[in-house]
Amino acid sequence: MTDPVGVALVGAGPWGATLARTLSRISETRLRWICDIDLERRMRVAAAHPGTAVAGSLDEVLADPEVGAAIVAVDSPNHHSVGLRVLAANRHLLVEKPLALSVADATALHDAARARRRVLTVGHLLLHHPAVTRARDLVAAGALGDLLGFESVRAVNPAGRKPQSAWWTLAPHDVSLAIHFFDAVPVMVSAVAGRRDPGDHDYVVYATLRFTDGRLAHVHVARGAAAAERRFSVIGSRRSLVFDELASHHPLRFTGVETAAAGAPTPEIVPIDIVEPLSVQCRHFISCVSREDPSGGNGGHALAVVRVLEAGARSMEAGGAPVEVA
Repeated sequence: MTDPVGVALVGAGPWGATLARTLSRISETRLRWICDIDLERRMRVAAAHPGTAVAGSLDEVLADPEVGAAIVAVDSPNHHSVGLRVLAANRHLLVEKPLALSVADATALHDAARARRRVLTVGHLLLHHPAVTRARDLVAAGALGDLLGFESVRAVNPAGRKPQSAWWTLAPHDVSLAIHFFDAVPVMVSAVAGRRDPGDHDYVVYATLRFTDGRLAHVHVARGAAAAERRFSVIGSRRSLVFDELASHHPLRFTGVETAAAGAPTPEIVPIDIVEPLSVQCRHFISCVSREDPSGGNGGHALAVVRVLEAGARSMEAGGAPVEVA
């Protein structure tokens, strides 16, 4: 039996606390450190995990030879700098999405992981959702006919949170899914945005991703929406799949002409496994670390997502003009 992987959690905000709880339930993992520059936050999370060391300095954490991997849940602008320090210390890295806020920074992280043969995993959590896994299998099996398109809506009401870009905070989910289902990276992005806060952050974005073969993905994201909404549709020539992430029961359904006996189409429930996506993601990462298998990471996929996001940002600046993906 192999020894548990020593893990440092960097970032003790609300999502960091969730990650700490998940890691504590994985027997193959030992949460050795909780690191955050904010004393109150790191002590609050550490209180729920007795025996875990705390630090305000990343250097102190990375000096511990028992730390084999770091899970980074800091603000997005710091993903690049913190991630590079982790990789430079020859540790495996799981960093929250997006990988970075520019293609140049994302490439630097991707290349550093490859050069050191470290696992680089980015928290594109929906890729581990059982509904997404089931939908991908059905698409691959031809259950929808020819794959024609992808549409998504992701709207939140960020009451009490600081203004942020809807595109860079919400769209990574759906850009990742479009790439996942099409098994390809878009070649062109057109995006328009509304801006209304003092930081000139976009609060609503409509984007179209065009692939080499002409197929399209439509992505709509919004912050400050009247009602929360998180759903996507995978559209086929015979029928489609709809996933409603907020549905309490039966979130994945077939819809389309083949499900209709007469009149309007009748949705058909698609059964899915009951698993926690975050647990699946963390277990997969720890398994890759234990095997020293960098091929199990998703750094290449995450870099592609940033390439699309950056093209979309450039399109917004150009008033919605199509922009090639780098």
